[in-house]
Amino acid sequence: MELRQIRQFVTLSETLNFHRAAKALNMTQPPLSISIRKLEQELGVDLFDREARGVSLTEAGHAALPHARKALRTLEAMGDAISATVDGTGGRLGVGFVGTAVYALLPKVVPLFRAQRPGVDLNLREATTIEIVRGVEAGELDIGVLRTPVLDICGLNLEPLYREEMILLLPPDSPLCGRGLLRLEDLAGERFIGHDRARLPYYWSLSLSVFESAGFQPNIVEEVAHLHTAIALVESGIGIALAPAVSRIAGSNRVGYARMTVQGAPIMVGVALATRPDENRPARDAFIDALRTAANDLMEAERTAAS
Repeated sequence: MELRQIRQFVTLSETLNFHRAAKALNMTQPPLSISIRKLEQELGVDLFDREARGVSLTEAGHAALPHARKALRTLEAMGDAISATVDGTGGRLGVGFVGTAVYALLPKVVPLFRAQRPGVDLNLREATTIEIVRGVEAGELDIGVLRTPVLDICGLNLEPLYREEMILLLPPDSPLCGRGLLRLEDLAGERFIGHDRARLPYYWSLSLSVFESAGFQPNIVEEVAHLHTAIALVESGIGIALAPAVSRIAGSNRVGYARMTVQGAPIMVGVALATRPDENRPARDAFIDALRTAANDLMEAERTAAS
């Protein structure tokens, strides 16, 4: 059974006349008659009763018709889905993101993208930077939004989106609150919430270099892999933590904040876009454009707030 035969069967069922059906199918009557007869022979049953003025469906024909129509609708839907994926109006897009991107970047990106591509099935997955790199490499993710510096990016393209300061998260009753700009060099006696080496190697490596520049080995009392966990531990008074400036949004008034320097300079971290090279898809490219727009808006807002 071939697709053209199913279409011919449905058309003849609707017109009940070989001449009209052939005209609708843009073919001549003899080939249509032969094709329908072959279909009946293949099925081992007559689908039509031939009459002088046309045809009528047999009981078997009536039974087959809804299934034939469903098959055509399914094939049309498949073709529409393929076309939508190719032109970027449909299909699926997998995006991996670090948790801190949720607080500032994604609330701007997702509405912008959905307004442009409402038919795309957007699959968002929170993960660590190393998990995102592996997901993009394996093709499980189309786009990665991750923290930099990255220890090993392998063969992926990495595009910086924006940079922000690392700040200190402080317990609400900490005497360090309200003291303005702090020097990390003066905090050697504090207890610190550190970063999980296995899951956050970029923060872990950054912290090593930062504390080395400050001239001391920190007293790490706990290690965490997520910002909300760090905020909860700081709020509980267990210690203080280094975190990206976006944590002001995540922590709200639960913890205190302070800007800091090391050897007179702020500590900067970045958010970057990771993609596979030489891959172009309209939906993916539209999401990347939305990311760039949102990142530019964030940087502009920070410049405005600083001035």
